[in-house]
Amino acid sequence: MGCSHEGASWHAGVLSQSQISEALEEDVETLSELLAYPAFNQFARQEHEGSTRCLTLSAAMRANLAIAHALWRQAKLSSDVAAQVVSSCPQIGASVAAITDFEHNQSPGLASHYHERPDPFRLFDPVADEMLPLQVTDEYLDLVDDRFLLWRRPEVEPVVTAANLHARSRRVASDPHDCVARQELLQQLAGLNRSVCHDRVWLGRVADGTFLPQAHDNGKDDRLPSSVFERPSSAASTLEMNYRTKISVNISLAARIMKRRALGLRVRSANAPRPW
Repeated sequence: MGCSHEGASWHAGVLSQSQISEALEEDVETLSELLAYPAFNQFARQEHEGSTRCLTLSAAMRANLAIAHALWRQAKLSSDVAAQVVSSCPQIGASVAAITDFEHNQSPGLASHYHERPDPFRLFDPVADEMLPLQVTDEYLDLVDDRFLLWRRPEVEPVVTAANLHARSRRVASDPHDCVARQELLQQLAGLNRSVCHDRVWLGRVADGTFLPQAHDNGKDDRLPSSVFERPSSAASTLEMNYRTKISVNISLAARIMKRRALGLRVRSANAPRPW
């Protein structure tokens, strides 16, 4: 037996290994290499031999899985190193999941069916199948010179942008004749793909097949270290401008694609022909 219905399964956080395989478009046997990492394997369960193997994953862990898979396949890190990155830096998955599985002052009883859950950017609308970047929300992991990892995210908190859009959409829905609300909504929608500035955090480096996180400041700060960018004289502070190679992975897009497939929604690459 499977874990549960695909839409309900995603929001319940219970996914079978085959469902994850389909959501990531990865062969089940090959995917087991990534899922065997303790950060993911600890959430696996199997009622008895021969039954479906399921993983119970929070929204942040589902995002972590999508991010690790993207680092593995797009940045060409090993599956172990990719899993080490998301395990060492859980803030990243939590940040991405805050948009992918957006919730805004909502109790579970108000959205018992997954189609009713808030989706301010319409990322999971059935017709929104073209996978395009969204400037105001999307976060990136940059692999510089095959060893340094940088995290980039919009300076304006994406969840704040989402909450504002959600509130304005609800206001217009409740009173379509509210001209002020409509104008505010249209203005925000028009700016969703404007160029944005990013906060940048140096996460660490890859050496000898292992991810080495950047050390915290004397263990007193729980935030990911970013002081390296505050010292212009530091060699590391010039990584963005002085490098031989850089691979940028849109980790928000990776998480969106995984969720759309898990919900049974169509996913089409940006340059693929339309079906009509």
